[in-house]
Amino acid sequence: MQIFARVLPRLVGASVLSALALCSCAAEPPTPAQLAERIDTLIGDAACDSSSQCRTIAIGARACGGPDSYRAWSTRRTDQKELSAAVQQHAERRRAENVANRMASICVMATDPGASCRAQRCSLNPVGLGQPASGPD
Repeated sequence: MQIFARVLPRLVGASVLSALALCSCAAEPPTPAQLAERIDTLIGDAACDSSSQCRTIAIGARACGGPDSYRAWSTRRTDQKELSAAVQQHAERRRAENVANRMASICVMATDPGASCRAQRCSLNPVGLGQPASGPD
């Protein structure tokens, strides 16, 4: 019985350590698709009262550099710091995915079309009518 009393705590401790090592307890990093959903959630409906509330943000990363696209968002409801952090994480994951998959690109840079308030929603301006992205208010 004394051997059992001495060995049992060691076995339990070893079992717990083994379980923790196998678990790693670190979640998988989010995929670019999951991060894109997060960005869409942060942007929400992009409601606006005027074009001064509308901004654009570069999304993704092309293999040759630059963003995949731009999205319109509104300062009225979206937290810029939180959105910027999600967009940065998405771009990092896309760059890593591009490298891992040896992606190639047509190397055409997406240009910022600017955004304006139309029907009380921030929308990207039509192609050809681009303007520099608006700065902070």
